[in-house]
Amino acid sequence: MAELGFTTASVDVTNCDREPIHIPGAILPHGAMLVLDADTLEIIQAAGDTSRLLGVPLGELLGQSAATLFRPDQIENLRGLAAALDLAKPRHLLDPQMRVITGLPLDASLHRSAGSLVLEFEAAHPSDRFAADPLAGVEEMVRGFDESSSLKALCQLAADRVRDVARYDRVLVYRFMHDDSGWVIAESMEPHLEPFLGLHYPAADIPQQARALYVKNWLRLITQVDYDSAPLIPVVNPRTGEPLDMSQAILRDVSPIHRQYLRNMGIDASMSISIIRGDKLWGLIACHHYSPRILPRHLRAICELFGSMFSLQLEVREKGEQFGERLASRMILQNLMLNLASADDYAVGLTRESPNLLDYIHCGLLSADGTRQGGVAVSVKGQLTFLGTTPSQAQILSLVDWLNPYVSKNDGVFSTDCLSELWPPASAFADVASGVLVISVTEELSDFIIWFRPELVGTSEWAGEPTKLVESGPNGDQLRPRKSFEVWKETVCGHCLPWTPADLDAAFDLRVSLLHVVLRRINTAALVRKRAAERDKVLMAELDHRVKNTIANIQALVIQSSRNAESLTGFVKGLEGRILAMAKAHSLLSESRWEGVSIARLLREELNHYATRHRAVSFDGVDIVLTPKSALSLSLAVHELATNAAKYGAFTETYGHVAVDWRRANDGSVELSWTETGGPLVEQPKRRGFGTTLIERALAMETGGHSIVQYLRGGVVCNILLPASSVSESDANVVDGASVQAQRVQMAEVPAASPPEIFRILVVEDSFLLIMTIQAMLDDLGWVAVGPATRKAEAIALAQLETFDAALLDVNLDGETSWDVAAILMSRGIPFVFGTAYDVSSVLPDHLAGSAVIAKPYVIRDVEQRLREVIAIKRRLTTAVCLA
Repeated sequence: MAELGFTTASVDVTNCDREPIHIPGAILPHGAMLVLDADTLEIIQAAGDTSRLLGVPLGELLGQSAATLFRPDQIENLRGLAAALDLAKPRHLLDPQMRVITGLPLDASLHRSAGSLVLEFEAAHPSDRFAADPLAGVEEMVRGFDESSSLKALCQLAADRVRDVARYDRVLVYRFMHDDSGWVIAESMEPHLEPFLGLHYPAADIPQQARALYVKNWLRLITQVDYDSAPLIPVVNPRTGEPLDMSQAILRDVSPIHRQYLRNMGIDASMSISIIRGDKLWGLIACHHYSPRILPRHLRAICELFGSMFSLQLEVREKGEQFGERLASRMILQNLMLNLASADDYAVGLTRESPNLLDYIHCGLLSADGTRQGGVAVSVKGQLTFLGTTPSQAQILSLVDWLNPYVSKNDGVFSTDCLSELWPPASAFADVASGVLVISVTEELSDFIIWFRPELVGTSEWAGEPTKLVESGPNGDQLRPRKSFEVWKETVCGHCLPWTPADLDAAFDLRVSLLHVVLRRINTAALVRKRAAERDKVLMAELDHRVKNTIANIQALVIQSSRNAESLTGFVKGLEGRILAMAKAHSLLSESRWEGVSIARLLREELNHYATRHRAVSFDGVDIVLTPKSALSLSLAVHELATNAAKYGAFTETYGHVAVDWRRANDGSVELSWTETGGPLVEQPKRRGFGTTLIERALAMETGGHSIVQYLRGGVVCNILLPASSVSESDANVVDGASVQAQRVQMAEVPAASPPEIFRILVVEDSFLLIMTIQAMLDDLGWVAVGPATRKAEAIALAQLETFDAALLDVNLDGETSWDVAAILMSRGIPFVFGTAYDVSSVLPDHLAGSAVIAKPYVIRDVEQRLREVIAIKRRLTTAVCLA
């Protein structure tokens, strides 16, 4: 059992999960702790070596005010931190901020627990190479992150860098598997030590409550195994009668069981750094030392920050690799779909053509003759089609009957790497199908594609026998002090190679394609798939560029933020805010498939929480969609302005106000202004910070625009100009109510040189949603819609009798073509535009070849432009005839 020791214990393993390790009632003896009343700063509990570190015996501190121990400026600092921050996590107060005894360097930290303030103290080590400049340690640890060729190489680099800075005998990167067991995937150690690389550890080694604390705390330190705990006096809070929750305490005492197992492993000191992906514990960077080791507080702060940055880097790298795998599978999927376009039987097309289903999702390792093991079966209406090595037909049909409820409960996709555990009859064919991946291909029951993976008899190397936890003795069942950390090999049968997230994504993509493309038998599927394959190639290159560019931007932010930060805390906060601003802009761009971001949406994402708190933000401007690059640059600039306002400007006052206005200039550029009022009087800054550089220089370099920040006495004013090239071609007019109103007012106030020409347009379309979209476009332009006609007969009647300037014709009207309608319009000399999702060259008859066409899905601007073009061409022809 462990906070981390790679161990297990107890007769009932769940006893470990119930051990209250967050309320040990004691601390590590090398430090000291004071628990203060949050309002009065009275010392209500204390622990540790207060005589050595604070110069006052523990008993004399209880009941005293902290003001009797600390200087007035230190008390003011404590009150300021308690008032300004929630202190949910410890705030480091490095020497000499809380030093009490002259000549005795002292590090401290402050956090809040159940309403009380908890101060922790340890001796500082100013002689360490990074004591004067902790940021240099951070820069040294993250150097080369973007150069790692793989996830494994990145983890090895992390192990090496932590060991270089923290100076532990051994550093491991420990990854949690799907069953919560652990696996050592990288290691850096002293040459004389026996390697742990590749060893597995059972899930019970780290109980659930310890895992929960690892998510809360980036770092956990044990200075030595053999010590006498320093009890908290009194044991319970005299105000509440409750024990102190030490979940966030740096000096929290260590579980006795964990200490025993560290002894068994020969470890005398340890440190664990959490690796968190999303909100879940991905793994740990575990540090072992074979003699006592007190890591200085500033090095812990460096390692803690490194843990968060490594987690972010790991997430970016994993997502990039996963997305790359998915794109590669999509390339094969495009070819699969091309094959199916000409196949009468899609089961045959998926199994007999190349590529086939086994090329798409591999089902095993290569055999000696070069063929790939495993197989696949397609079941449609009780008929089976096979490929590769599979169970018998009777066995598959029996499996299909059992699969129906499982697949329906899993959104049409089901997988397992040990089928016999769920369905015992599968043990009869485990050699050819120990695992299955299944998708449903229609809404009907029993219509499945089933991939089979053969048994992979493997050997796992465990750090001790994972099932033998205790031994009996004269005093009952006890933890077994074992040599069981020696390698113990286990033979695993009945399992296949696990299905990866990429396999599951590929299965989902195929299911969607079969349901929405193949089964509906769209005639032009082959050509559409070819174009999609080409787009995926471009997307693959764009993904590579974006992932590398994102990593490079993050690394640049780290370096520039560190060079301009005044403290480690300021660096962490500034870097976190800038990365979050980038993340918000990336999320908005992802929603639009990287086509662009609305200015109004971008501003609300960045400033909404200020407006909610202070009711102090107002927006005014027509809605404009920016290109991805311009949106990212503007998001960082707005973040810097908002951060400055929160620190020094309008957001620091209850009635402070920030007005953001923007408009589209005549030359197409965008003019945006930020104006602060109601804040404290502004003074010209004495130095140019990184934030100002981001606002002024980054916008100029990234977009070709410019910005000017003015520090007026009444409030900061920033004027930003983005060139016309910053506006996306997909600029939309769909905004919320306030923006719509602002847009309409401004449009109404612009004097028109001449009244706009009103055109009448015949609309022939059978999609209600498209009709609404086209109608809205015509209304916005002040044009008149004739019709609409949703059936061929209606369209012919309107084409013969109505008066209009041009027509927009859907090619396919509920299964009938609109060729006859076009012929009538040609005879009347009325121009028209075909709208279609088909490849026009393959569907237009010869007598209509060369007709104006616009592709679906529509871009409304293109529809307007195309209609204006055909009307203008018709008028020029008419004028030419008249002149002749």
